[in-house]
Formats: sequence, C-alpha cells, structure tokens
Amino acid sequence: MNALRVPSGRSGRQWLRGRLDSAEHAATLLEQKLRALRAEQRRLADEAARSHHDLVAQAEETGTWTLRAALTAGRRGMRLACGDAEADVTISWSTTAGVRHPAGITWSTPPDVIGVPTGSPVARAVLEQRRMLDAALRHAVAADALRRLTAEADTTQRRVRVLRRHWAPLLREALARVDLELEEREQAENLRHRIALEADRHRPGR
Repeated sequence: MNALRVPSGRSGRQWLRGRLDSAEHAATLLEQKLRALRAEQRRLADEAARSHHDLVAQAEETGTWTLRAALTAGRRGMRLACGDAEADVTISWSTTAGVRHPAGITWSTPPDVIGVPTGSPVARAVLEQRRMLDAALRHAVAADALRRLTAEADTTQRRVRVLRRHWAPLLREALARVDLELEEREQAENLRHRIALEADRHRPGR
C-alpha cells in the first residue's frame, strides 16, 4: 500500500475506489478493443492464407510459361517483351480499433507488348508475370495488415492482463486494508465514547 502512496483516512479510501473504477473501466474498454482486433485478425489470417496459396500456385504457373518463353524467344526476346517500365502501385488504407493498416491495392502495368503474337509463349509468360505481380501484391497487403493487427492485439492483451491480474487486485487489496483500518478506528472511537459516557454517568455528584 505504501508503494501506491495512498492518502490516509477516508480520503485514501475514496482515492483507491476512484483508481479501481478507472482500472476496471480501462480493462473493459481494452477487452472490447481486443475482441474487435481478434475478429479482424482471424479474417486477415484466412485472407493471408488464401492469398499465399494463390501466390504459390501462380508462381508455379508463371515459372512454367517463363521457361517456355525463354526457350522460344531467348533472354533478349523476353527483355524486349517485358520492357523497362515499372508497374504503378497504389495502396489504400483503413483503420481497425485504432490500428492503421493496408486494406487494398490497385496497380497498372505498361502497355501490352507490341509485336508479340497473342498466342505465343512470350505473350502468355508476360500475362502470367502480371498475374504473379497481382498475387504477390495482394498477399503483401493481407500479410502486412495481419502483422500490424496481431502486434496491437498482443499488446492490448498484455495491458488487459496487467490490469486484471496485477493492478486491480493490488487496488482491491489496498482498499480492503484501508476499509479494515477505518472500521477498527471507528470501533475504537465508539468504544472510547461509550467509556467516556459511562465514566461521566458514574461521576460523583451526577
């Protein structure tokens, strides 16, 4: 109780009750936040798992067609087909229970290959590489959002545990101690008052 620096007497009891109410209210709010975070965490975990599965499958398909294109057109043909321009990527953001995280992504690629027959392995390889980029970006968004929410959920859970298992019990114990001290003090005061009244009643001349 000394570590808490509790004021003495009835002011200490009021101080402890206020701190205990604040701790319990904070724990309740954090538990509500934790439920929201865990629900979104589960959704994102499923999304990250699906996007990872799609990414692995697309990587195999892309590898197959890239090899076919390289055998057909050679490395120089592949470089000419892909060009030097970079994809333009835009990330959209959202907030869940106070946590900012990526929520979606849009992107665009350079114009279609010029001079490459539509049905050729090179054109198909370029198409599969773009699909690979899409799968990779979607998985990156889901994985990063999951990482951010998981970190915040774990931090929130630790805070709830500190409030519920340490701080609130410490305050309750200190409050019980103060209540007992005040009760003993009141009983002692009542006893002294009764003794004084009894003594006054039996005083000579009364």
